[in-house]
Amino acid sequence: MTEALILKSARELVSTGLAADGYNTVVIDDCWMAPKRSASGALVPDPATFPDGIRYVANVVHNLGLKLGIYASAGTATCAGRPGSYGHYTKDADTFASWGVDFVKLDSCHLPSGANPATLFNEFGTALSAANRGIVYSQELPVSAASSAGTPNFTALVAASSAISNMWRIAPDESAAVAAGVSITQHLEADLPLSSYASPGHWNDLDMLLAGNSVFRYSLSAQENQADVWAMESSPMIASGDLTSAAALTVLGNKTVIAIDQDGVQGKLVDTEGSIDVIAKPGSVMLVNTSSARAEVRYQVSGQLVNVWGNGKPARTTDGYLNRTLPGYGALMFTVR
Repeated sequence: MTEALILKSARELVSTGLAADGYNTVVIDDCWMAPKRSASGALVPDPATFPDGIRYVANVVHNLGLKLGIYASAGTATCAGRPGSYGHYTKDADTFASWGVDFVKLDSCHLPSGANPATLFNEFGTALSAANRGIVYSQELPVSAASSAGTPNFTALVAASSAISNMWRIAPDESAAVAAGVSITQHLEADLPLSSYASPGHWNDLDMLLAGNSVFRYSLSAQENQADVWAMESSPMIASGDLTSAAALTVLGNKTVIAIDQDGVQGKLVDTEGSIDVIAKPGSVMLVNTSSARAEVRYQVSGQLVNVWGNGKPARTTDGYLNRTLPGYGALMFTVR
């Protein structure tokens, strides 16, 4: 993670048109800070990777019409071993605000033994709000501190997160070792029971979109399926790939998908037929095959359906039913007219 890479990404958001589509924040990840704090106890940028400092980067990003995000950890160290924010919550929040940071992601690595994670994340959020109430607070309390999705502890941490932050991770990091379809459907299944905790300004976060990412090597259809799920669940759309690639521009720039994501409503499970889940919200519906085997879908249509990846023409139906074959872990999302 370097100053040059962050500024390159910011300029690409503008030049590709993705910024105009709503991708308006560039987030610095771990390792931006020096290995040690300053004599006054403040976090300082690593001079090797951010030679001009975070305030400079924020100014350049703001002049492009974008916002800047930054990373910290609630523990004694970050995941990569850089200084954590534990014991320095107010100091770090004030520092980020003074630099003009607009978004803070708080990780959960190296939490002190015996500490209540929910209390720590709440303390940081309080400090951040006191420093600048306009800073978006993103954190990883539920996924890091709970044993697994669906457990009472996990749900309690999601509920706590909804009261103290703007967005919270509810699924593990993406992994190149997990097949795309498996990962996408697992993220969906973890999020479906959590719709009651989402509201304007408070969102269940499914992690990054991998359109254009050469490490994970998702096929184009898998990239589209992932965008479908994120949009239906109104998860924050966070890109992590080559923004100039054809796949990224096609998937991330789909204005219909963006509109579904940004409508402010998290989709809910409305029906299950065999391995097919039907998830809906006003104006859109998604069919997802949760099995590795191909599955036949016969879905009764109310209104006209238009595939979000199609040509804008109504989907073909027979006697009021949509008949399709979905590949293993495949998804289809439609707008409803």
